[in-house]
Amino acid sequence: MELEKANARLAPRGPWQAVDLGTRLYRHWAGPVTLIWLAMTALPFAALLGVSVQTESLWPILLFWWLKPLWERPVLAFYSHALFNETLAMGAIFRRLPSYARNGLIGQLTWRRLSPWRSFNNNVWQLEGARGDQANQRMRVLASGQPNRAAMLTLIVLHLEQFMTLGLLALLYMLIPWQFDLELSSWFFEQGSLQIVISCLCWYLVMVVTEPLYVACGFALYLNKRTWLEGWDLQLGLTRIGRRRGMLAIALLLLLPVLNPQPARADDQPARQQAIEVLAGKDFMPMEEAHERRWKDQSDSESDWMRALWKWLMEHKPEEKNHDPMSLPDGLIRTLAWLLFIAVALWLIIRILRYLDQGGTTAGRKGESAPPTHVAGLDIRQQSLPDNLTAAINQALQANDIRTALSLLLRAVLADLLPRYPVRVHRGTTEQQCLRALRQQHGEQPLFAYLARLVDAWVRTAWAHRPVEASQVRELLDHWQQLHRGEHAHA
Repeated sequence: MELEKANARLAPRGPWQAVDLGTRLYRHWAGPVTLIWLAMTALPFAALLGVSVQTESLWPILLFWWLKPLWERPVLAFYSHALFNETLAMGAIFRRLPSYARNGLIGQLTWRRLSPWRSFNNNVWQLEGARGDQANQRMRVLASGQPNRAAMLTLIVLHLEQFMTLGLLALLYMLIPWQFDLELSSWFFEQGSLQIVISCLCWYLVMVVTEPLYVACGFALYLNKRTWLEGWDLQLGLTRIGRRRGMLAIALLLLLPVLNPQPARADDQPARQQAIEVLAGKDFMPMEEAHERRWKDQSDSESDWMRALWKWLMEHKPEEKNHDPMSLPDGLIRTLAWLLFIAVALWLIIRILRYLDQGGTTAGRKGESAPPTHVAGLDIRQQSLPDNLTAAINQALQANDIRTALSLLLRAVLADLLPRYPVRVHRGTTEQQCLRALRQQHGEQPLFAYLARLVDAWVRTAWAHRPVEASQVRELLDHWQQLHRGEHAHA
């Protein structure tokens, strides 16, 4: 590694200044790294997305997410060569893939997969080629001293990826013409093939930006830590001084016979002393700035468990006798603590969303929930239905408004069924999910078979925009009236 060829100024920086350097690296080589990411991941993602659509399952997409450490390695290989003025072609990067993708990959895909320090530690395996105890010792050395903030970088990029994906989905929803009359709950909560394809494509497009950025910032943190520990800035400074002194010595040798015909005397001052004086100057002895987080109006006592927990999770400063921060059990415990924190946060968010989605109602003491008022965006309250359902449906059919007629019939059927066959539904529950829940909880019933026919006609009319015939709607209405009279007579 020739430091003199570096395209960036290698100097000791703070962790967030190093992250800023990583963003500049990404912006400078955004085009090549984006092409590398697409070439590495486009075909696997398309294949796994096809399997996900066929099986109506998100497990194939989860597999793609789990393989992120493999997808990131060609991007890091490009950054590591481009920074030192060696631009690798696409073919060269993929020809060298077996040489730099094997070391440490098994660990990154198993017990180290959820490590928040992945962007930082991957440089040790891939760029330094360290293995086993050597890699553990190397990571312990790099983790000492000033914290690298790689865990906070992972948390920030994770939230950035989620917010950008949701923002892109919201943008697509706002661009859909109003004639489609698409309900917001159906767009975000429906798990059909179309929703899986759209949401996964939005997530992949966001990763095209966030993943090369994440690798670049982790690489910059690694370079910054090595600059602090190995004095790369001093090495570069001494090299430049040596070059200037060499050029000056050559010039003096050429001019010495002209200026002084006497034999030149050796310099009495040793070169070592001159180097010490140069290094003692302000250019090579920068002031060190230390930053520390403190709880407001709290003492410095380590007995404060909140302060100790924050320091343990965020600062990550292993003691001299500690082992590798990612080896068992310390790294595993810290990773599990992060997972527990994220799980609790997600659980709270889901509970709040469900509470708001149900209109602020909560379940009773014995698990009895309030009667649902909306299903798939349809209002099924009795007061919202017309007094004469048959007349209202016939009026809509005369106006050739098939959608309105089916909507009235479906709302009336759900308003009658759900109080008699209670299931847990909310505003985001789709028609198919409601039917599936009724069958799972109450078994097969004649009314459920009728509801399946009605839901199929409604989906074709409302979502597929292929309206059924008016005669089919009248047949469904007559069938419902017969079932309704039969149920009441049986009761």
